[in-house]
Order: sequence, then structure tokens, then C-alpha cells
Amino acid sequence: MTLEIDNVELYFKTKPILRGVYLKAQTGKITGILGSNGCGKSCLLNIVFGNLIPKYKLIRVDNKPILKPLYKTAQVRYLPQHHFIPNRIKVKTDIQPF
Repeated sequence: MTLEIDNVELYFKTKPILRGVYLKAQTGKITGILGSNGCGKSCLLNIVFGNLIPKYKLIRVDNKPILKPLYKTAQVRYLPQHHFIPNRIKVKTDIQPF
């Protein structure tokens, strides 16, 4: 599987955060997103998974455009670094395949 993100542009008010970003990740290969604090790494991931709406974006999986947020597809999953599951629920119960 190949995930491509192309032409991502994000602005907060008039300040550009991301402009013309392209990223390609393939199954079986390691893809890193590197940069200093505040350069937009987390914003890019939030855009990819539908948590943040940019001015422009094009997301493709295996060369097919994805029009709905990736969290609504069965192809890609996102695990945030912060605690998001209530203590009374087990991970196995909370994360079910679509």
C-alpha cells in the first residue's frame, strides 16, 4: 500500500504553517517526519487523518484519491500519543476493525 499526501496548505489566520507539502509512505518501509518544534509535523498528521481541515490537500492510497477522512476507512489507522481511551475500557474493546 502506498499513502501519498500532496499539495497540503494550512494557514492559521494569515500565518502559513504548511505550504506545498508532499509525503509518500509505503508498506514495509519506514517513513519519518522530521523537523523542529512548531514546524507543522503534528498538523500534517492531523490533516491526513481528518482532525484538521487545511486550505488544500490531496490524499491518495494506491493512487486512488481519498475523499473522506482516513479514520473512516479501513486502510489506515492512527494512534495518538496522548491518552484517549477511558480507564474502564480495554484497548481490545475500543479498537475494533471497521
